[in-house]
Amino acid sequence: MSNLKMKDAALIYLDRSGGLQKFIDDCKYYNDSKQSYAVYRFNILINPSDVLELDAELGNHILHHPLKAVQVFQSVCFIAVKTLSLIGHLQTETQINIVLKLTHLPPLPSYVLDLCEFPLDYSSQRFYMMQGIVIAMTTITKYTQGARFLCSEEACPLSKGFQYIRVHVPGATESATVRNDFLCDLCSSSLQEDRKFRVLGDKQIVEIITTKALHAFQGYSKNQAFRFQSFTVFLRDELVNKMNIGNEYKIIGILACVKSSQTTVCIEANSIVLCNPKVSSGISDNFNCLLSLTSSSRWKFTAMLANIFASQIVPPGSYNLLKLCLLMSLVQTNDSKKELENCLDILIMTSDTLFVERLLNFSISLVSRGIHHPVSTEIFPNLSRNKYGTGAVSIQAGSALLAKGGICFIGDLCSHKKDKLEQLQSGELTKEKNIGLSDTKEVAHTTEEKPPHCLQLLVGCQPGGKVNVIISLLMENCVRTWRIGCSWKQEEERCFLSGSPESIVGATAFGVAPNAVFPFELYNEEYLEQRDLYLTQCQQQLQQFIATYGPGTSVFSSDE
Repeated sequence: MSNLKMKDAALIYLDRSGGLQKFIDDCKYYNDSKQSYAVYRFNILINPSDVLELDAELGNHILHHPLKAVQVFQSVCFIAVKTLSLIGHLQTETQINIVLKLTHLPPLPSYVLDLCEFPLDYSSQRFYMMQGIVIAMTTITKYTQGARFLCSEEACPLSKGFQYIRVHVPGATESATVRNDFLCDLCSSSLQEDRKFRVLGDKQIVEIITTKALHAFQGYSKNQAFRFQSFTVFLRDELVNKMNIGNEYKIIGILACVKSSQTTVCIEANSIVLCNPKVSSGISDNFNCLLSLTSSSRWKFTAMLANIFASQIVPPGSYNLLKLCLLMSLVQTNDSKKELENCLDILIMTSDTLFVERLLNFSISLVSRGIHHPVSTEIFPNLSRNKYGTGAVSIQAGSALLAKGGICFIGDLCSHKKDKLEQLQSGELTKEKNIGLSDTKEVAHTTEEKPPHCLQLLVGCQPGGKVNVIISLLMENCVRTWRIGCSWKQEEERCFLSGSPESIVGATAFGVAPNAVFPFELYNEEYLEQRDLYLTQCQQQLQQFIATYGPGTSVFSSDE
């Protein structure tokens, strides 16, 4: 009686939610097709809250016994097909493959799977919700969605028809659907697959890690090899290629165990939703007050911020230009979906590595995605063999994609091998062409000598030496920064930030002082006023230079 009540509730829900009409439309597609099917697959959208309000028992089955709930909807749909004559070729109920797609789970702790908490209740085969960042994924392969079997004994009534239909259930392996040791229930003879009725689907394996793991390693500066412990997610059919490496997702799925060389706990995804990072709306009262006090000047607000930034790490007033660049880079990391075409990449030449490294480690700890790249790992994505033996290739995220929407601190370039530096050089120049890399800003520094000395070393170095690669990377970065053309508004900002190019690339038509942004020590209000006058004069000279050497180029006014 209870089962009959749930079937009535399922039919009422399908009618009220519009699912019944969609089911009828899907049946029409199958009925109009000239192809013969052994398995008819239907996706049914389920809102657990609506089902629970309609019938608590059915809702409990959907949430805690999903495989039994599928049988309820399977029976209802079979009766609908036969009653309304929707599919003429359909013979048995087992030919209907129902997939319940959940819109959400109740916002309760018992439905959340925390990757940091063990043990996991992986034997319950019920729905959980988890959240994580994709660090690897395989190429798409095929799996058996459904198959028809026949009794090998010709005299047996079950040697024909569609009595033995096997379909994939969440968490099951390929051998659970197709293998050669199934027996007939009637005569105990072996079953043989009718291969012309096998239905194939798409499968993709994804590895994710919890966001807490990235936060735990923010600012981690030791170059010891380590690997994030990942959790495996299986994507099937309409869910394949719905996830991208480096993005964070909420996943609803059913836990399962995969036994290969070792038992692995994984989850078969039922639905996935892209997560957007939470960004603080508004600024603090202190910032508002400072902004109000400096509103009469275009330069004071940023100067004072740079002056006091990271005062816990370095003395106030030191490294102001670098700190200003870091602040400008940090404010562009709040939206991983936005294409950061004008992101500020930073390459630092310094002999004082202690304070600079402290500053950079401090900076990446302020963003949700801050990665300090270990020398022993890969910067860019790389390929590896899939450990599950499916024949697919696994694409592993490097540090750059793990920092998607944030900052990747590459570290001391001199500690990298030559081939890694060449790869970095190539990746820097073609960053916009690499999938996902356009969302990442790379912060790097090297311990080589000052630029003039480096040029002397470059001339005296043997071709192919490590210093050659480092200086080549620096030179290309400088040329890209100082090129004439493109957006003059962007170039105007970069000219002030980049310092003097003459010491690196030779004399130029437009001369900039070595420390144009902070020509004076910021002791008091008087020095800030002198800096304002100096920068205003520099801006006017730059605009005149643009008008002279870039005819036809629009020069932005002060207001713009």
